[in-house]
Amino acid sequence: MKISQRVPVNLITGFLGAGKTTAIKHLLAQGRGGERWAVLVNEFGKVGIDQSVLAADEVVIREVPGGCLCCTNNLPLQMGLSQLLAKANPSRILIEPTGLGHPARVLELLRESHWRETLDVRATITLVDARELADPRVLEHETFRAQIEAADVLVFSKDDVLTDAERERARAFAADLLPPKSHIHFMANGELPRAWLELPGRAAPLRRSLLHVPMLNVPMQNGPTVVEINEPPYHYSELVGEAAIAGWVFPRDWVFTSSALLNVLFGLHDTLRVKGVFHTDQGWIFFNATRYETAVNSEVPRADNRLEIIAPVALDWARIEQVLLAARVGEVD
Repeated sequence: MKISQRVPVNLITGFLGAGKTTAIKHLLAQGRGGERWAVLVNEFGKVGIDQSVLAADEVVIREVPGGCLCCTNNLPLQMGLSQLLAKANPSRILIEPTGLGHPARVLELLRESHWRETLDVRATITLVDARELADPRVLEHETFRAQIEAADVLVFSKDDVLTDAERERARAFAADLLPPKSHIHFMANGELPRAWLELPGRAAPLRRSLLHVPMLNVPMQNGPTVVEINEPPYHYSELVGEAAIAGWVFPRDWVFTSSALLNVLFGLHDTLRVKGVFHTDQGWIFFNATRYETAVNSEVPRADNRLEIIAPVALDWARIEQVLLAARVGEVD
């Protein structure tokens, strides 16, 4: 394929629950002037929720589920980019790494000579939920620090729910960063202005010490860590470093009783993130829960029902599946 001009590309990164998908969805909902955009999404687990949620007209979504775009060989990223450029011929590419992914290696690859004549690397936008700044575990997390380091634009999301004290803590955090960030903003409701995408990316590489750290800062757990079931309901669970993940895919024609399903989902505790798309007797819904908040929104019909849970330790996945199946229409007493 011949590229007549370089394709602008932005990395939109941030920790789990920072609001990356919401912000990208807002960008895609804005008028794009007839441009064809592409989004390369990497989710931590194997059940891709974001690809389904981000679907929009004149937008090509390419998903790299499981693991991380940021691993050392970058083959998933290289393959995903090559396929997007060859098949979609996009006017712009947005890359959303997993919230537990390290951005430095992605940026290093995007600036390699192989891509230099094809891609125009614009601003890296890092989203931060300012409420996380009160948690020392987050502040000390290598991936969180790397995401801050990578930011050309630092955005404190969830401004619509922040307290004055949380905003002040965010400003103090930003003021202490060295080198200082030239673009620091607060954002409410995922309303990321398109103009921020046009800001230039840094010319200098990130500090070399940040380029090859592990995705998670503890060793992989030993023993059999992956369970997969390849018949309905499709299910898998695995342990990856310090996270336990489970996902389910249910057929599209399975309909859940809304009240029973929400009782199950709201009853999940000790999780880092719960995200799912469901066909209910009240219509399709998108469920998204983090440590701080839960949102339930209407959704357009999708190809199937999906759920993914990330937790610090493995939960009773079999029991969760049992109560999910009991929430199907016809199963509820």
